[in-house]
Amino acid sequence: MKMPRVVIAAALFVLAASVVRADPKTELSEAIASLGAQSGYAWTSTPATEGSKSAARQGAVEGKTEKGGSTRIKSSSGDTAYEVGFKGEKIVVNYNGDWLSTAEIGENVSAVQRLKAFKKPVEEAGELLKKTGSLKKESDGLYAGTLEPEAARDLFRLLGRRAALAEEAKGSVKYWVKDGRLSKYEFVVEGRITSGEEKKEVDLRRTTTVEIQEVGATKVIFPDEAKKKLS
Repeated sequence: MKMPRVVIAAALFVLAASVVRADPKTELSEAIASLGAQSGYAWTSTPATEGSKSAARQGAVEGKTEKGGSTRIKSSSGDTAYEVGFKGEKIVVNYNGDWLSTAEIGENVSAVQRLKAFKKPVEEAGELLKKTGSLKKESDGLYAGTLEPEAARDLFRLLGRRAALAEEAKGSVKYWVKDGRLSKYEFVVEGRITSGEEKKEVDLRRTTTVEIQEVGATKVIFPDEAKKKLS
């Protein structure tokens, strides 16, 4: 008995749709976009460094962002704590209790240049996904992959003056999805640096874990001084 053409066509359509849904990068891209579509979210980004104290001075970042609005982060570098506010192209920094614009600090200051390159989790996760070579869905909600060599090297070079000289590095990334949205991601970069006058080779590894919180319930609040400079 021959199957009607319309039945065959419908079956092929369902099969094709299931193949698209089964593609890990497509699923993950949709999960990242779903997070970005929310009214706001908070996050904590925690770096853990192994192998050398020279790259261990960056503290955890606590951030909040509202869709189409402002972003506020708190972090530390060594013994110095700081806060930063973003709105559009404008950036303000809380320095010793005073909120200063980047124009007041100096647009060419290296710290300001780094702030201009700052990416919120939706942006960072999206960039990491683009730079992920192979990606596999390991279990329900967990995706794991390997960073492309050039991407791993570029991220490794951000770990400090010695790491900036590295010619090669490797990296990996994991993503967790819950309720159709990105809920957590973690990326690892590792390579070799030289340390001390003896130019001793040291293996350096950093794991950065980003956890998403307060989805759809986050409000970003600034003092009047900061709001004025961000407006």
